[in-house]
Amino acid sequence: MLKQIKKSLAKSLLPRRNPSSHKGQNGRVLVVGGSIDYYGAPLLSGLGALNSGADLVYLYVPECNFDVSRSIYPDFIVKKFSGEYLSERDAGAIIEFGKSKCDSILIGPGLGEREQTTDAVLEIVKELHIPTVLDADAISVLKKISKFPLHQPVVITPHSNEFRNMVDRDVVVKEEDSKSVVLLRSIAMDLYINILLKGPVDYVSSHEGHVEVNRTGNAGMTVGGSGDVLAGVVATFLAQGLEGYDAARAAAYYTGHAGDLLQKQKGDLYSAGDLAMTISYAIPKV
Repeated sequence: MLKQIKKSLAKSLLPRRNPSSHKGQNGRVLVVGGSIDYYGAPLLSGLGALNSGADLVYLYVPECNFDVSRSIYPDFIVKKFSGEYLSERDAGAIIEFGKSKCDSILIGPGLGEREQTTDAVLEIVKELHIPTVLDADAISVLKKISKFPLHQPVVITPHSNEFRNMVDRDVVVKEEDSKSVVLLRSIAMDLYINILLKGPVDYVSSHEGHVEVNRTGNAGMTVGGSGDVLAGVVATFLAQGLEGYDAARAAAYYTGHAGDLLQKQKGDLYSAGDLAMTISYAIPKV
């Protein structure tokens, strides 16, 4: 049996906030996402990041998403790149901004699958050496990288279909199927990354070969956008100094716990926005 992430462990992983700290010292998160097709995903990630304790959340979105991203929530600092989707022409500015302003970066929410976008993600991942979360379509960039490990800690947050596409085989990771767990562990170790495989049970695998399961959460979290929220929480914990494996374990536990709090109030009828706003109630004061 795999070790389960318990409340005591999740609480012990949380970074302690210095009472004398000032703005920016508790995490500056950059979310790169959005496209003409999907404007909401980076907003949900940003809300997850804010409500899990980041001091500053920057959204870098395409021009077509700029106005709605800037108007929807006053806490976000919104930057824009040209056009309707991310391309290589935008990568340099994002890299320079991330180097000067941010402690972690989340790439992927709402980006889409265009080849130009994947090429831009590749350049950012190779040149911006701050702790990185790859979510959604950005995960596919790993197939274009020839040399591992990368210079920065990396956490990826696939769901089951994204994981199957990543490994190019039809596999469902289940605790009772030891071969599937070995595959998950091997991928994490070979690429020297941390994997948070989302599902009814979350599997978290470290680059050192540790695998643990998270059982918080419920069927209400199948709603679109909950994974974007989770990725934002991971990015905050990375920005606050947690190692990749610890950030993934803590984020999985507390995002699921937020879902469990919501289920007591609303049953399974809650939104990803509800989930994001409940994160701060799920994380204990430490």
